Amino acid sequence: MALPHSHATKRPAVRTTGALLTTALLATTLAGCGDEQSPTATPTTASPSMAASASASPTATPSRDRDGDGIPDSSDTYPDDPKNTPQQPVVSLECDTGNDWKSLLTVQPGKDGRPDFSEVWAAKPTACDAQAEIYPVTDTEKAALKTSKYEDGTITTLYEMCAAVDPEDTYLEADYAASSEQIPEINAALLLCPTYPYAKKWREAVKRGQADADLTAQGRIFGEGTFRVGKEIKPGTYVTTDVDGCYWERQNSSGDTIANYFTNSARRVQVTIRSSDYAFSSQNCGEWRPAR
Repeated sequence: MALPHSHATKRPAVRTTGALLTTALLATTLAGCGDEQSPTATPTTASPSMAASASASPTATPSRDRDGDGIPDSSDTYPDDPKNTPQQPVVSLECDTGNDWKSLLTVQPGKDGRPDFSEVWAAKPTACDAQAEIYPVTDTEKAALKTSKYEDGTITTLYEMCAAVDPEDTYLEADYAASSEQIPEINAALLLCPTYPYAKKWREAVKRGQADADLTAQGRIFGEGTFRVGKEIKPGTYVTTDVDGCYWERQNSSGDTIANYFTNSARRVQVTIRSSDYAFSSQNCGEWRPAR
């Protein structure tokens, strides 16, 4: 016997209700389990140490500055000089060292703006030539140029003078007197190399030369020609040495000869010029100097 239609529709409805109930119950159970194991995700907050690590930039290694002048050694022209005093670059010289002609030697930058000639002096060269023109860089070199009275602006000759240590050099001869041109040149070289091996003899030559310069300015050293007595030259007794064909004469104001003398050759010639003489004239007699 067939079931009533109304009863047939009730059975599926019961199954649906049960299914819904089961589903809801499962969802509740799962939700409960989720609350215990993994709640809804929340943003992670970094610890202070992590934040510091993340925000701090890498620390740069300090640049070396061994002279403490605030300029890194990598860009400091003078890394060992806190005053950054200008220095002459290494100077190359070709020198005659006896055994090795034109040996290449160097002059290093030194202290107080003075070059270091120690390497060159150790080789004892008798002559040196610079490989390039040398211009003053340091204050000492500039002072040397000014003292030398050179007009070309270079100090090449001064470096070459300081480098050579020839014991037979003219400046080292006994009783040698430097000329008026040599005096400033030697003084300038001594500014560059005050410890030059023959510095003492250089200074003696300058001293004698300066004494002669003073006598010349006073009219007590003079050469050949005609000079007014009392105006250009001083009266007194004078001598000259090692002459050939020497002639001298004392003159009055009219140009007449008061006294004269001639010699083909003589080791020493002497004359006394009086204050009453108007002029004194000589030829081929060399340099007249006060008699000692």
